[in-house]
Amino acid sequence: MTLDSHGKLALVEVIVYIPIGLFCIYNNIRHGFRRDAGWIYLTIFTIIKIAGSIMTMEIENGKDQNLTTTAAILNTVALSPLLNASLSFLNVGLNKSRSFTRHIATALKPLHLLIIFGLILSVSGGISRTKTSQNSLDDGARELQAASGVFALTWVLMALACFIYMANIYQVQRSAKRLIVSVTLAMPLLCIRIVYSGLNAINLDTSSSTGHTAKFNPVTGDWRIYLALGLVPEFGVVLLYTICGIINSLSKAKDTAPEYEGIESP
Repeated sequence: MTLDSHGKLALVEVIVYIPIGLFCIYNNIRHGFRRDAGWIYLTIFTIIKIAGSIMTMEIENGKDQNLTTTAAILNTVALSPLLNASLSFLNVGLNKSRSFTRHIATALKPLHLLIIFGLILSVSGGISRTKTSQNSLDDGARELQAASGVFALTWVLMALACFIYMANIYQVQRSAKRLIVSVTLAMPLLCIRIVYSGLNAINLDTSSSTGHTAKFNPVTGDWRIYLALGLVPEFGVVLLYTICGIINSLSKAKDTAPEYEGIESP
């Protein structure tokens, strides 16, 4: 098997995400599939990344060049479960039952629908870009650009929620506090990843705008840009959540699952 730089990065992703995915499955079983949806979303993210990476390696081996578009779509789609996981970890159990931050947690739940809307736009746009008609190509570019806008809006609202939670961190249970801090630390990395997705979307050629660079394409573009703006930020986010999950799992009983009230799947 001969792999270029993109293929080697894909191999690294497979090696890293398989054990992380298994750890996420363990947390799903331990905390309950309805009780702690963050780990469910993170499991979905790892599955998508593993599938996309395998496709990239298959492309490098010349087995099926038609997988290029599918792999690119999966790379864009992966943002949705990663954002959903981050959003789920923000909705935590609080020590003070009348705390106004409970209302913030409730207000965050509809953002899952916004992320799903971005997911739909990503899939629809990616499919449209596989067609040959110019109208479909133009529609696909607009949908992918709109998806990036939706993800950016979600990030802004989540960043605001992080600020509010951090300002009232003393009201949060210890295990939940770790998750909030982890998400807050992950926000800059998520921002970089969203910007990368947006740069790819706005550089798609359309009938009214041609000659754009293809270096932001996650599969066929510049691997160094993908490494810096795509792979490393995603690794950083997942690593933060995984470390937090391990610490919570090893903590005393009062800091583990019985106290934690993760957001339920919508």
